[in-house]
Amino acid sequence: MINDTHDFDAVPVERFHGADGRAVRPCTPAAVTRRHLRMLDLRPGMRVLDIGIGSGYSAALAAHLVGPEGHVTALEIDPGLAGRAAELYAEHGHRVEVVVGDGLLGHPEGAPYDRILVGTTPPAVPTAWLRQLAPGGALLAGVRVGDLPGAYAVAHISVGNGYQPDQVVIHHGGYTPMRAPGEDRRTSHAEAGDHSLTLATTGQTTYAATLLKALLNGRHTQPSPAPGDHYFHFKNWLIAAAPDGLCEATLPEGTGIGLAAADGAAILTDTSLVTEHQASPALGKLLELVHRWQSAGAPRTHEIAARLVRDGDTWHARLDVEDSRLLTA
Repeated sequence: MINDTHDFDAVPVERFHGADGRAVRPCTPAAVTRRHLRMLDLRPGMRVLDIGIGSGYSAALAAHLVGPEGHVTALEIDPGLAGRAAELYAEHGHRVEVVVGDGLLGHPEGAPYDRILVGTTPPAVPTAWLRQLAPGGALLAGVRVGDLPGAYAVAHISVGNGYQPDQVVIHHGGYTPMRAPGEDRRTSHAEAGDHSLTLATTGQTTYAATLLKALLNGRHTQPSPAPGDHYFHFKNWLIAAAPDGLCEATLPEGTGIGLAAADGAAILTDTSLVTEHQASPALGKLLELVHRWQSAGAPRTHEIAARLVRDGDTWHARLDVEDSRLLTA
């Protein structure tokens, strides 16, 4: 088992992130890297593929954890990032093989791997990654769990014999997408300055603009019934439940998720609940969903059932709520 104090502190993060933590932008916080490597349960002698080299810290720490009998390959599409990390590995004696290439293809030349860590979010999980895992191997990667802009999470996927997924657990969190974020073709999006509203349906851009204007002009706010970290777990539960009118908005109170309907919208953030007026039917329906989540024990993201859905040569991560789609907005 990994000893946090000894094993993690053996590789100084400042070596890769810089003294101010900004040597490479965006830098995944060291605490997140350590937590994800702990989830992968790296052990001496393992073969590891690290996709998306970033600062180089995760591959260096993985190499320390698997020891001289193990092997770590770091795959990066950006030659500049790959070269920077390779220089640091050579300078400080980290046993990491650096390969420049397309992360979506993995690195079959070094397969099979016991573990794969993907420090980015692909549009979908490529079958190539699963095929390159050894039986009993595990993969941890950023994933999309829905079509809304903020529907990001982290999936821990294990495989049995063959490359078929054996177990999937999805956790709150996320990594930078492999492609630039933008309007999803399966959503309707509207913007007004720094504010926006996205509906989880297509062909309703004018409707989205009308709802956003109403939320910005007529305003009722109250404290969030799911504040702080609870918000993120409710958000993922609501994405899984997929009620009619599901939407996401960025308002003066922050970015949140909620419901939209012809008679208005209601948005929940980690601090506030926002709607046009206190009697909004959308507000009542959103509060009913919050109550349903709380009655189910306020499950955290990793406690919600998860699965992979195959789509050609890729897999989409999805969360499942037993009573999904029972409420219409």
